[in-house]
Amino acid sequence: MKTEIATVRGEIEAAGRQREALKAERLRLQEVLGAQHGKRVLPRLKVEKTNGVPSLVAGARMMQRIHAKASDPHAGLDGAGAIFTDPAQTEAYVRSHGMQFGVDLDSEPTAVVHAFRGRTPLIELRQDGRVKHVSSGGKDLGDIRPGDTYAPDIAVPEWLGEIVRSSRVLSEHISRPYVQIGWHEKNGAMILSGIDVTLARIPSMTAEWDERLGRAFDRGHARMLMQPYRAGALDNRTPGGTFRYEETV
Repeated sequence: MKTEIATVRGEIEAAGRQREALKAERLRLQEVLGAQHGKRVLPRLKVEKTNGVPSLVAGARMMQRIHAKASDPHAGLDGAGAIFTDPAQTEAYVRSHGMQFGVDLDSEPTAVVHAFRGRTPLIELRQDGRVKHVSSGGKDLGDIRPGDTYAPDIAVPEWLGEIVRSSRVLSEHISRPYVQIGWHEKNGAMILSGIDVTLARIPSMTAEWDERLGRAFDRGHARMLMQPYRAGALDNRTPGGTFRYEETV
């Protein structure tokens, strides 16, 4: 046990050093890019997604900062944060899509579907503080989430397909590229335990899966923007075909 504790402490210290090194590199990039725009530093939001590598963490943090600028940060710019913390409005949303399962926002989820605007590449099964991650078809994806206790013995439930199908419909009509949809089994029936659009904790995956889910996030973001794009809401406003830099800071 002492050896394991020492190993974990060493890993935490190494992660801390890596974090500080990445923060220093980000600041350097902010200064380099800022100089190109006549500024001392470029805002952090404009730097973190410039390396071309998809990342779930970077994408989710970007959306958090965007919605934090709303007059009500909890609700966000689209108001979704307020809707899905209200049981009556959540149930109305569920019923509007022809679904009849129960809604209990106080229940603890035994399954969490990670959904990206109608796509569900990852389902998290929970049991006694342990987790197992599976694909939408029930395939065990292995120990892909450092920090959580991987439990390969958790059985894939018969209702997995049911919650995957429902989560795809629900997430497809929410104006966020990534949401977590929780489910709880009660007396053999599935209960919706919540649609989380304002994540307090962004899941930290292995580098491979952070990139995989980052690609899912980017595609979900693109699908989210398609409707306003077709309506002309994203048309550029300047003759040069781009926004002025000061408009986007």
